[in-house]
Amino acid sequence: MTPVGFENKVAFVWKVADKLRGTFKQHEYGSVMLPLLVLRRMDAVLAPTKEAVVAKAAGMAAIGEGQDAILKAVAKQRFYNTSPLTFSSMLSDDKNLVEQLAGYIRRLSTDAYAVMEAYNVDDKITRMDRAGILYAVLSNFADLDLRPSVVSNEAMGYIFEELLRKFSEMSNETAGEHYTPREVITLMVELLLDEKTSSELTQNPKPVRTVYDPAAGTGGMLMGALHQIMERNPNAVVKVYGQELNDETWAIAQSDLMMQDIEPNQMANGNSLTADAFDRAFDFILANPPYGVDWKSYAGPIKDEHAALGHSGRFGAGLPRASDGSLLFLQHMLWKMKPTGSRVGIVLSGSPLFSGQAGSGESEIRRWILENDWLEGIVALPDQMFYNTGISTYVWILTNKKAEADRGRVRLIDGRALGTKMRRSLGDKRKELTPEAIAEIAQLYGGAGGEFANEARVKMLERETFGFQRITVERPLVDENGAPRLKKGKAQPDAGLRDQENVPLPAGWFDLGEHERSKALYEAAEQHLTDEIHPYAPDAWIDHTKTRIGVEIPFNRQFYVYTPPRPVEEIASEIKELEGQIQLWMSGVEL
Repeated sequence: MTPVGFENKVAFVWKVADKLRGTFKQHEYGSVMLPLLVLRRMDAVLAPTKEAVVAKAAGMAAIGEGQDAILKAVAKQRFYNTSPLTFSSMLSDDKNLVEQLAGYIRRLSTDAYAVMEAYNVDDKITRMDRAGILYAVLSNFADLDLRPSVVSNEAMGYIFEELLRKFSEMSNETAGEHYTPREVITLMVELLLDEKTSSELTQNPKPVRTVYDPAAGTGGMLMGALHQIMERNPNAVVKVYGQELNDETWAIAQSDLMMQDIEPNQMANGNSLTADAFDRAFDFILANPPYGVDWKSYAGPIKDEHAALGHSGRFGAGLPRASDGSLLFLQHMLWKMKPTGSRVGIVLSGSPLFSGQAGSGESEIRRWILENDWLEGIVALPDQMFYNTGISTYVWILTNKKAEADRGRVRLIDGRALGTKMRRSLGDKRKELTPEAIAEIAQLYGGAGGEFANEARVKMLERETFGFQRITVERPLVDENGAPRLKKGKAQPDAGLRDQENVPLPAGWFDLGEHERSKALYEAAEQHLTDEIHPYAPDAWIDHTKTRIGVEIPFNRQFYVYTPPRPVEEIASEIKELEGQIQLWMSGVEL
């Protein structure tokens, strides 16, 4: 349940942000307000043990690992501050406010200071001081009552996330890179928490679940999943883990965890593809990785892992083209599944559905996913849903614990028409999903194999639907008399007449053994030759040594609805009418 009264705190901070006008650009407001909010919360949380911590630290020559643990124990928190100052006491000496605030921050415990450093907060303090607004802003924050007895950790999380959302939306152009719209997160988690998963959550008196985001951004997906799981079962113990490459974005996510008393090392800073921070598996794995981002600059460790470990590593299935690393994230996420069963949700652009020819890295990754029967379903979202791009996006849901009825099948849900136009666009975001639309998509998804099987926006397809063999069709090279040229008794192919065609995979092909697969492919290809090619080119044959298996998911094609052209008579009538109008207009012009 959403904490009561947190909106007042949000409104207060939002009003304080008005003081930044003229000194900072709007897209910078969040990077000033959020670290100050974190500092004020820490100030309030540490108040009861402050004197004891300062006294204990005074007797220490240096603070190493051991002393750090002692001070945390004295503070009874995951962080501490050895400065004797507080927000209120700093204000009593306005002449030295900058120095005092900087010193206050530097005497935070290492973890907490790292967050402030990532925010680059010193620079913001200097700019506020030059503009003469530092004292006013700090005094406002000093009036903000964030004591744990007044604002719980859960409420603090809501305050932080709501402000983060508002500041991100304010920045428009840059928000989408690190911030996923809340309604998209809600939909993803709804799809992850299907009927069976929800039932397991509610029936367990105290379930423990882990959630992981390898491209955590500001941590919105993790918090969204945490809240929605807790709504299913308030007694659930939900542990969230994330990794984020961008320093300042990581600081925001880390701050959110700190506000809710979550272990700071559960939010790692760095590239999860090249320096995975968590050597473990998770129950729920979700992400909105960057679309179409070039991974050439850090390709070395990934290629090395691919070559050295193959399927014993994360990237054994294949490597996508350098211009888009999103399928690397998907492989990484699938690697994090528990042997006992996990559910994975990822937002991808349209490209990973079909990019790459048969045998390419992308195609091999998709084939690997279908071979393992991990793809449960894909939902097409409305366009213009994200802040920095209007492209079409898709939510993929994968699991290594499919329901028995879903084995070998993939559900496709067309939710493109369910977006609602916003009154005011935010960057490229012009549409949103209402709670009703989210519920409708979740219902269609859940009932794809049952009550909604005949719905026009729902497809439940065998996984072989997405596979094909790319065959090479040869024609004979002929001499000047039109006779085939032979070599060792065999007709030589004419490279100029060579052609390639796609032949669908035979039904049930993924369930066959190696020998049966080869036989089924050969027979299907030869049948295709007989039925489709020989009527037009009776001398053609297939070079089976060149056959490649391809996998692509032509989502739009599955939902294509043929629209017949208008009758010729109707079009001719319109043309005649237009000609009449033109002649009428021309009659009034003297040439």
